[in-house]
Amino acid sequence: MNWAKIELHLHLDGSIHLPWAYQTALKRGVVDPEMSFEEYYDLMYKVDYPTREERMKRFDFPCAVMQEREDLADSIYYLAEYLNDLGVLYAEVRFAPQQHLLAGLTQKEVIEAVVEGMKRAEKDFPEVTLRLINCLMHKGPDADFNMKENMETVEATKETLGKYVVALDLAGYENTGDFMKYAPLFEKAREYGIPYTIHAGEMGLGVHVIEAMEMGAAAIMANTALATAGDLPLMASAFRQAIEAGRKAYLSGLGRVLTRGASASDPLTGFLRD
Repeated sequence: MNWAKIELHLHLDGSIHLPWAYQTALKRGVVDPEMSFEEYYDLMYKVDYPTREERMKRFDFPCAVMQEREDLADSIYYLAEYLNDLGVLYAEVRFAPQQHLLAGLTQKEVIEAVVEGMKRAEKDFPEVTLRLINCLMHKGPDADFNMKENMETVEATKETLGKYVVALDLAGYENTGDFMKYAPLFEKAREYGIPYTIHAGEMGLGVHVIEAMEMGAAAIMANTALATAGDLPLMASAFRQAIEAGRKAYLSGLGRVLTRGASASDPLTGFLRD
């Protein structure tokens, strides 16, 4: 039986075509001109890292060849070619525009460059349908660290939302700061009618799964916590319960959060007042 292949959790900077990336790294001066492809391959596919933070930092290496408009377009074009060879029919590709600003592009221009590559791929590989999800990023100790850049991603997504750009996500190394500080970003996304998912509970705290759903996420994206669990079925069950609890809380309408002062919360209070 031939099964249709789809890919729903694919990160562009983690899926670039190595021969292209190597040639681009040489052209852009990202690596020593004497570096061989084998040496470049070993750097790209390093497996062991002392910490998860260092592992996530490694994504800076592929991002270094994805700064120019031409290179951004090529990166997704060659990914589409590879997916076509694999027989993949549909893929949702995630990337963080704020990671590609070193050549002076704006986040909107970065997104537009990737979309240009998608359009080229659509003509040459019509069997593959690609859709783009723009990622907000976890950086620093908490959400305040790069709130400005993340809000710019929301605005750029609003301006480019359509056939090719379809949603937002929150990705990167989960910090242990207040996860709910990301809520204003998703409130703005809902105001603009932008669908969104959230990476949660993957490298951070388990409670992030519940909080992500409380912030209205359509789904949570996770792999590491499940793949490395001692008891996979039990961990999967825990994720399911957390997702259901957070979703119910969101649908029920969370109560007010008072920043100062206090008021009685007896359910009879409103009834008697009415």
